Amino acid sequence: MINLTHTLRKHFLENPVTVKELRSRMRGRRAFVVLTVYLAVMSGIIAIAYLSYVASANTPYGPNTRDTGKVVMGIVVTVQVFLAMFMAPSFTAGAIVGEKERQTFELLRTTLLPAKAFVTGKLLSALSYVFLLIFASLPLQSIAFFLGGVSWIEIVISQLLIMVAAVTYALLGLLVSSIMKSTLAASVMTFTTIFFISMMAPGMVLLVISMMAPFMMMAPSSWAYEVAAAIGALLLASINLPATLIASAMMLIEKGGVFYAVQDFSSGGTTHSIVLPSPWILFIIVHIFFSILMYWITVRRVRRISSK
Repeated sequence: MINLTHTLRKHFLENPVTVKELRSRMRGRRAFVVLTVYLAVMSGIIAIAYLSYVASANTPYGPNTRDTGKVVMGIVVTVQVFLAMFMAPSFTAGAIVGEKERQTFELLRTTLLPAKAFVTGKLLSALSYVFLLIFASLPLQSIAFFLGGVSWIEIVISQLLIMVAAVTYALLGLLVSSIMKSTLAASVMTFTTIFFISMMAPGMVLLVISMMAPFMMMAPSSWAYEVAAAIGALLLASINLPATLIASAMMLIEKGGVFYAVQDFSSGGTTHSIVLPSPWILFIIVHIFFSILMYWITVRRVRRISSK
């Protein structure tokens, strides 16, 4: 516990890059205005959605609060997903290349600050404000819990996935920022990569599967093909945050499995039961692996730039 506290203090409170970035971001009005407007807009959207749902309810006793709770959670999670996928990398896409454009990068690297501390400071300063916005919306998220239709485990898993995704996309922005030569190019490259991972890559895989479906139907029927298709769908969902949230919720509701679910596959009158992990577990494993990889590459690139 003491070592953990010392590590957190060393990388957060005593990191000069983190302190400088947070002071410059939080001292002005902009941070508080953005936070206030963010909560006000989200509260207004939830209120409008709730009133619209009440007005459209056809039951004589009013709307089902469980359905209303699901609507509220869907709205909050959608906004949080947007924060993780687009706001987190927007803070880091220009973090390193911006220092080069301002001609302050060489000055920072001539100090005794290690490359690891420099990258960590940039990452923590960006994530701290994103996490502040995410945590500030938790009281609105709790409305869904009290209305019903949403379990506490769904809220915990959704917040965990969103925070892991925010770290991964922020590190993606840092990696691209260490490669590109201008902030504009880094921002375009970062968001293009995110769009490809979130939209184009799953779409291309689904297109290939749909093209191969007629040939697979002509192949001999086997439960192994169905198992392979189920595992492929899980892996495909594990690289996409919205797909992981939806697939995990469906597995929890339909199969009742938080960590895994048992899926039956029939072939030739024989039923085979296979244990499939929940998509959110695969999502966390995949994204932690790529986060560590991108952090390691970014630190090496910062060291290489400094040695030139």
